Amino acid sequence: MKILITGVTETHNNHPQRASSTKFVSIPELMRDAYIALGHEVEHGPVNATMDLSKYDKVFLYVYPLDKNAVHPEGAKRVLRERMDAYICLDDWAFQKILPSWEDVIAKEDFADHQWIAPLFPWGDIKLMNLPVDVILPWDPSPLYEMPPSYQMAWGKRKTEWYNASLSKDAHDWATAQNLTWPIHSVGGKSLGQPRILESDVVWQYGSYKGVLCPTYAHAGCGWWRVRYLHAAFTGCVLGGDPQELGVIDSSYSYTPRELERMDDGQLELIAAQQYVALTSQIATLKQTQLKLESFLT
Repeated sequence: MKILITGVTETHNNHPQRASSTKFVSIPELMRDAYIALGHEVEHGPVNATMDLSKYDKVFLYVYPLDKNAVHPEGAKRVLRERMDAYICLDDWAFQKILPSWEDVIAKEDFADHQWIAPLFPWGDIKLMNLPVDVILPWDPSPLYEMPPSYQMAWGKRKTEWYNASLSKDAHDWATAQNLTWPIHSVGGKSLGQPRILESDVVWQYGSYKGVLCPTYAHAGCGWWRVRYLHAAFTGCVLGGDPQELGVIDSSYSYTPRELERMDDGQLELIAAQQYVALTSQIATLKQTQLKLESFLT
C-alpha cells in the first residue's frame, strides 16, 4: 500500500533540522519504519498545496494543540478537508488540549468522527483519556523502539537520588510537591534554569541513579505509552510515580516515591528487578505490534 504519514509539528513531519531538545523518541518515525519493514511504500513529511492526496491508500495525520510547536497547520487542515478517511493520530500526552484548540478549524463532532489511533500499553482503561471520540485504536510501539546505549552501575554504588527529566515545568512542580527526602537531579526545565540534554544522554545517566521519577498526567490509568518506563527498567532503576498510573502494571509499581524512599537497599534492588520483569513480560511483542499496524490498513 501507499501510505502518507504527516502532521503539524517538526517531529510529525520528520523535519531533518528539528531542535535537539525535540530529538526524543518519535512515534511517527517508529510507525513509518515499521510499515516500510512490512513492505509498504511510505511518505513521511508535510503536506503542501500541490500534493495529490488521492494517490495514498491510507493517511495518518498526527495532531497537536495549535500552539507555537504546530508549525505546519495548513497541511493538516488540507488533509482534514480532503481525506475524511484519514486516521487522527496522537503522539503527545497533551492530547486533551487538541479538540479545543482546533474548534475554529473543524467542528468538534467532525474531528471526533475520524478513527483515532493512540500509542498505548496493553493495560489501562482507554476511557480515562476522556476524549469524546467514538473509536480510539491502541497500538504499543515498545518493540519498535531501539534503546540508546546504557549501562547499569552496581546497585550499592549508585546515587541514592531521583532523576527527573522533563521539558514540562508542570512535571518539575509535581516532583517538588512530593516532598521527597532523596535529592532530585532535574534536567529539561528551561524556564527553571535547568540544562536540556539529549534523551540518549539522559538514559546513559540513569544507570548511576537508584530512582527515576515519573510525573503523572491527568489521564493516569489509561495506559498512555511512555518511553520513560522502558528507560528506567532497562537501566535497572526503580520507577516512582502515581500508583493510579503505574499500579495497573504490577504490584511492584504500586508504591509512591515516598514509600520507595523508606525501603532499605535490598528491597529497592529487588523492586527494580521485579519492575523490569513485569514490564518486559507485558509489553507487546514485535509480531503483535506488526499485526496491529497491519490491521489499520484493512
